[in-house]
Amino acid sequence: MAFKFQSYIGLLFLTWSTICVQAQVSGDLKPASDIYILKNCFVVPQPGKILSGQDILIKNGKIADIGSQLKKPFDALEIRLDSMYVYAGFIDAYSNTGIARPEEKERPKVTNTVYPQNEEAGITPQVRAKDSYKSTDKSVPEMRTAGFTLSNVIPRGLMLPGSSDVFILGDKPGDRMLFKADIGQNFQFAPIRGIYPGTVMGVMAKFRELYKNAEIYGKKESLYQALPSQYNRPEYSRELEAIYEVTTRKTPLFIKANHTKEIHRAMKLRSELGFNLILADVQQGWYNIDEIKKHNIPVLLSLELPAAPKEDVKKDSTKVADKSDFELKKEQSIQEYLSQASAFEKAGIPFGFSCLSVKATDIKKNIQTMITHGLSESAALAALTTYPAQLLGISKEAGTVEKGKLANLVITDKPYFDEKSKIRYVFVEGSKYEYADRPQAKNSGKSNGEDPKYVGIWSYIIDIQGMSQEGKVNITFADDQYKISMFDNTRPYDEIFADNVSLDGKTLTFTSSVDMGQPVTLQFELNMDDKNYSGTISVGAFGSFPVKGTWLSKPNNF
Repeated sequence: MAFKFQSYIGLLFLTWSTICVQAQVSGDLKPASDIYILKNCFVVPQPGKILSGQDILIKNGKIADIGSQLKKPFDALEIRLDSMYVYAGFIDAYSNTGIARPEEKERPKVTNTVYPQNEEAGITPQVRAKDSYKSTDKSVPEMRTAGFTLSNVIPRGLMLPGSSDVFILGDKPGDRMLFKADIGQNFQFAPIRGIYPGTVMGVMAKFRELYKNAEIYGKKESLYQALPSQYNRPEYSRELEAIYEVTTRKTPLFIKANHTKEIHRAMKLRSELGFNLILADVQQGWYNIDEIKKHNIPVLLSLELPAAPKEDVKKDSTKVADKSDFELKKEQSIQEYLSQASAFEKAGIPFGFSCLSVKATDIKKNIQTMITHGLSESAALAALTTYPAQLLGISKEAGTVEKGKLANLVITDKPYFDEKSKIRYVFVEGSKYEYADRPQAKNSGKSNGEDPKYVGIWSYIIDIQGMSQEGKVNITFADDQYKISMFDNTRPYDEIFADNVSLDGKTLTFTSSVDMGQPVTLQFELNMDDKNYSGTISVGAFGSFPVKGTWLSKPNNF
């Protein structure tokens, strides 16, 4: 159910009028308040630590205070968490989040396949993620729904796709969401067939050539800048300039190394050239654990997992004789893959997670699979929070729940790693995103042939910064479900119908949406009693407003 703003004169007419006045003055939409106080929650400030009965004050996008029984500021919006769990917002250490997949087009014809242009060969280290990142890309809200609040975004491309940047996964325009630029250069063993370098060995040879030329280019540029009268200006190369800081170790090189051979090749290039290596999107790293540990190489394990075999070859020895050597090796390899994170933890190698290849909806399930195969919950949480914050150089701002840090938070109804837990809120730099997950209402209100609970016409009064908006709510029950309509007292002929109506005990929830250039969901949560109710209406990032009402009469049927 969606309404154009011009015709939406129902329940939140006054709210939206207030917001639009603010927008005309400031040029930007602003929430009613950016101050929140989260009451009575379990806080997990870092892996392995938990605090009970805590309150969290959020102000100006940061955690202003944490403690028990904090005093509520007069202008704060209160959210009673009732013993929910609060974690630091998750950090995606390596992905293409926010960068749309390019359309499939026929590849332009390359006139010289032996000496192609760098861009034709996938050599674009001068490209930056911030030039193509869009917060409106569908991958951003998908990752946010999964609990991620920051992402190290790499450009899409081939051999040298470009430089990565860290973005806050909010919904403001992409340039406003840039958090830290130029995190590192990126390299992939991704040749283009028919164009030099058209093989993996060719890619490695080409990278060596570029690296050595970048060293020479940087030295010439330094000499020219110091003594321009004695040295000629070196011919400018945007590709070599972009690679130069990798050669000086000021910038690390992320190498996408899915498989054992790619890991070996990445470490061979590092040994030869001496750059700072980060192994990314690792899927088969257990064979290389000793070498990785010996050289203290940072690792980002892929969150994409293969399907587990139907029978565990380690446990079901009765069926081993019926399988071919190929089947047994395949199943053993899958088991090792599922146990990879556990193997790294046991070897004392810290790691983060790469979300490059995984669907956002599979992330929690796959982490639970890793835990089933030996990974501790503490190490899993570290891989989502503290380790990527350290690796990306943002530990002072993110990765833990502490006073003064960004208000990037994930709030769950049960401990996050509990199979049945649900994410209820995500805060991104102080902006609230709420995720309701209640079952659709059933005929649970009927008892001994009596009418279901709470049906009737109720008043409503919404308090909007000292002003009030009044109207009526019509609650009926038909076809084994509740139905709700609303109308403003000043426009009783304009009826607004609700969606996703659910009754859980005495808590009635429902939604509607309004079109403000993009859909904004209005979420209602009412605590019902026989003749009265109170609750809140949440308007996306614009905040929450208190609402209350009383029973007036029997309902009008739809």
